[in-house]
Amino acid sequence: MLSKSVMPRARRLAAIITTIRTAMTHRFNRNTPSTPLPLHHELHHAARFWPVEAAGFDGEDTLPALELGGVLVFVYLDPASGELRVSVDLDTVDQRLVRHDDPDETVPMHITVQGDTVFRA
Repeated sequence: MLSKSVMPRARRLAAIITTIRTAMTHRFNRNTPSTPLPLHHELHHAARFWPVEAAGFDGEDTLPALELGGVLVFVYLDPASGELRVSVDLDTVDQRLVRHDDPDETVPMHITVQGDTVFRA
């Protein structure tokens, strides 16, 4: 499926970014904070936008995506209908975002359009 074609490339890019970040930290003697950041800060700072080119443009299967906490959000124009589509892929979600007290182990979400709630779970 689409996410399966994007994720290996996204993970490879994430590994390259981590290697560069580690090298820069050692090169300039920057110390990492001794206290861990709150989860939302950590995930917001690690968020990535994956344009079509970064995901490996193949002409049909690749879409731009935003990744936050392992969640991929695709926003794209459907060529057949002309509709703006939003797709949320939870296959690789960071387990710290999952509600483990819920029998279905859901990820809490609140989706708004123009400030109006259209989905909440």
